[in-house]
Amino acid sequence: MIELDFSIETLANARAFLQLEMRSQWIYRLLLARLYYAAHHLPRLLLRSVGLAPEQWRRDVHHRVWSELRQHYVNIGRMNIRTLNILERLRRRRIRADYELHFVIRDEYMDEAVVLFADYLNACQQILGVT
Repeated sequence: MIELDFSIETLANARAFLQLEMRSQWIYRLLLARLYYAAHHLPRLLLRSVGLAPEQWRRDVHHRVWSELRQHYVNIGRMNIRTLNILERLRRRRIRADYELHFVIRDEYMDEAVVLFADYLNACQQILGVT
């Protein structure tokens, strides 16, 4: 499960950057993007386990992953809506970091993103049965 390993590594590296006081706008923007994309790969893994092929989707892939995750996991009670919403929150933070350069990312905003990602990763690990 390369996606899971990638997510665990992403979280460890994000924490390491922050613990080393590497707290600049550039680092924050980089980390927010990496956290979101690591989060995006986890539902792709989950969706493959129910027979879907997200790697073949070309249009609106991020929205489709979210929508299919809702249908195949949230709607049947395998994932709670809070977990799904974390994915969307991380996506919005990534977009803001990438496109709103005037937006100043505060320490608390970044720290919260790491906590959100850790919660999301934990929930996905539980669904996958690997904790």
